[in-house]
Amino acid sequence: MSVEYLRNIVQNGRRIAVLLGRNPAMNSGCEFYKEEFDYDVEEKYGRSSEEIFSSNFYHNRPKEFYEFYREEILKKQGELDAADYFIKRLEDADKLEGVVTRGFFNRCKRAGVTKEIQLYGSIDANRCPRCGKIFDSHYIIDSTGIPKCDVCQIPIHPGVVLKGEMVDNYNMTRAAEIVSRADTLIILGTNMNSPLISMLRYFNGEKVALVNSVPHFADRKADCVCIGDFEEILTKVF
Repeated sequence: MSVEYLRNIVQNGRRIAVLLGRNPAMNSGCEFYKEEFDYDVEEKYGRSSEEIFSSNFYHNRPKEFYEFYREEILKKQGELDAADYFIKRLEDADKLEGVVTRGFFNRCKRAGVTKEIQLYGSIDANRCPRCGKIFDSHYIIDSTGIPKCDVCQIPIHPGVVLKGEMVDNYNMTRAAEIVSRADTLIILGTNMNSPLISMLRYFNGEKVALVNSVPHFADRKADCVCIGDFEEILTKVF
């Protein structure tokens, strides 16, 4: 469908919720989302990224875990992109009900967005298990070996949800509330077949628009579909 139709949907939306997928981040240099990431990790560490990025590996091999977390995730976040700034423009115009994402790289927050729910945690919310003090990604990057709380001197737990851990129910509830209050839903950077689309069941509004860089057969379920370069599309929309 046309960019004009998407522009009309955005202009008429008063409470817009955004479901933000991984494709904008991947296209702007975030290594974690790239297809070759798993292959590169296995070549370098002799283990799969799925094995390393797990609660079991963190607890049993914390030094190796943090080498991976520091070098392959925190240092390879990529740049902000058109999707992040588009969401920021929506918030500045008082149109944004909120953004929900499975990503944990704080991309929207780095662009200045305040209404973001990261279902799988945040690289800037690393926590001391004892006192609860929060440490950002720079603290982890600047540390050596196993990063420890500067108060308790015990290992810090990463701020992201690892394999084998539960997603925070509070964040899930907040995300559902955002979607349920929205009159317009924009699915940005993913397709209608992704796990994030489970949030669609809470949507009671009128229009569902999808913007992505690659097509998918399930996208026809949306009212409006725009496929192409994110910057080219989004800068024309709002």
